[in-house]
Amino acid sequence: MYSLHNGDCLPWLKSIESASVDCVFVDLPYFGIVDEAWDKQWKTREIYLDWVCLLAEQFKRITKSNSSIFLFCDEKMEAYIQVRLDEYFLLLNKIVWFKRNNLPQKNAHLLRTFAPMTERALFYTTQYDSTGWEAVKLDMNNFMPLRQYFKEFQAALGMSKKQINSALGHRKAEHAFYWNSTQWDLPTPETYQELIALNPNHGFIHKEYEALRQEYEALRRPFNADKKTWDVIEFPIIGGDENTEHPTTKPLGLYRRILSVITEPNQVVLDCCMGSGTAGVVALELGRSFLGCEIDPKYFSIAQARIKKAAQSPSFDTLPNKACTRQGQVAPQFDNFE
Repeated sequence: MYSLHNGDCLPWLKSIESASVDCVFVDLPYFGIVDEAWDKQWKTREIYLDWVCLLAEQFKRITKSNSSIFLFCDEKMEAYIQVRLDEYFLLLNKIVWFKRNNLPQKNAHLLRTFAPMTERALFYTTQYDSTGWEAVKLDMNNFMPLRQYFKEFQAALGMSKKQINSALGHRKAEHAFYWNSTQWDLPTPETYQELIALNPNHGFIHKEYEALRQEYEALRRPFNADKKTWDVIEFPIIGGDENTEHPTTKPLGLYRRILSVITEPNQVVLDCCMGSGTAGVVALELGRSFLGCEIDPKYFSIAQARIKKAAQSPSFDTLPNKACTRQGQVAPQFDNFE
């Protein structure tokens, strides 16, 4: 499913339901770098950064607990943006996109600068407040239903963590009983069965492991890592069929790489500066739902066509629902579509 809007993103964001978005994925305007009206609408850097903070306020409201926020930005603005956004979210990584086949800098000797071969992105989670301790408390709260279950489980056992380790002959269950620590984690199925064997007749109702696992997966932030999930992503710049008229279009493969790591199927991805719609195309390809906004009518039309084509592909025949709004209209929510 997808919903697209042509207009100013701030009023549109305010129309989005609270705690309804799983991932914010945005290529922010670069601020005065691109020869487009939408990149030159702020007179000063401070005004631009204030605008970014207005976005952040809405991101914090509309995202679910423990969501991901991934923001591409101009390398010269990255530090300024980070300082502002650190007040709203917890920074997980500073990502570098290395453009493997970037064109050589012919004028480096005139500009007297190193040739740019990279772009930058900031990877945040919404699990944050203004102090480090609050971040810890929110982290613990995310798994609180499971923590409480294992706290009651330990009480039914009538044993300390040390005694549990001794009875099992190992420490594999220990983190399940860190119910007041950020190091809490769900035990393996095998270890869970060993714990149940320690507590056969104490009147405690044990949950099925699959139910615990499903609850655990629903509560934690998605991150589908492999051995090459690094903070430097090497990927060639766009070419051929991927070229659009938008000056900052990113490669489909780059977006696939990132969104497949930080989101799960059926989750909602939002891009409030969607340009030519690459994030929307990839979101649908990966089986996610998409909410997108673009202020420029020309690029909105390009994005709309690309996303519509993606949704009509045989691979996405389960995603037929769509809606588009124009300036001044309220963005529809997905539950309006069947």
